[in-house]
Amino acid sequence: MGIKVSALILPERQAVEVELTAGTVRELVHRLGYSAEDVVVLRDGRPLLEEDRLEDGDNVTILRAASGG
Repeated sequence: MGIKVSALILPERQAVEVELTAGTVRELVHRLGYSAEDVVVLRDGRPLLEEDRLEDGDNVTILRAASGG
């Protein structure tokens, strides 16, 4: 049985809903095609670790690292 998590990806301001089986931040990041080194995942404004568990209905923000010169 899986869970659904809503994510707002910044800076694109793209809203997505993702179904997860393991329910970890690591799975969410992987499902969206990112690597953990390239993003910070926030829940209630607090950063989460890769091994942190998400709950059904969670709303998170994913901050993608910006690069350039």
